[in-house]
Amino acid sequence: MAEQSAYQLLSDMRQQAIDFAARNITITTQSAGVKNIAYVVNGVHFFSNAQDIREISVCENLTRIPQTKPWLRGLVNSKGVLYSVTDLSLLAGFGRQTPEKKGHLLLLNDPDLQSAFLVNRVIGFRYFDDAERIENLETKQDTLDGLSTFVVSGCHLDGQDWFELAIPALMESEQFREVQ
Repeated sequence: MAEQSAYQLLSDMRQQAIDFAARNITITTQSAGVKNIAYVVNGVHFFSNAQDIREISVCENLTRIPQTKPWLRGLVNSKGVLYSVTDLSLLAGFGRQTPEKKGHLLLLNDPDLQSAFLVNRVIGFRYFDDAERIENLETKQDTLDGLSTFVVSGCHLDGQDWFELAIPALMESEQFREVQ
């Protein structure tokens, strides 16, 4: 059997899809796992379920709020909605705030708490395999600092440790809700 060119292979796949549609056959596919948003906070790689994040945005026009915790960086207006902005680096106790102009906002998907997390960098969508799981997260407590309570799993992928941050658990915590 001769090898097909990439163009021929795509053309055959398209024709097959047209044939299936003509016979009213639908094909569903399944992803490799849960879709996650991957991001970096102070050099530590995290990921969270994509369903917990409504939108990703740049951090512009941040309005400061006086007499609040240092990690509550202010308010931002996104599409007419005000979001409180939490610097995950400061909340974690890393001691270094995320530069606003270089950071990204994760606008959280919770209609009751219009909040956003300021992170250093958003990497994008990632899928993690169970085979890549880190078995013993206790050895990573120093790396995770104040966020270790909210990390539910970890993975090792491409030579990098990745930690799953449970956003709903963090948002329900007393630590997150105490802003003054």
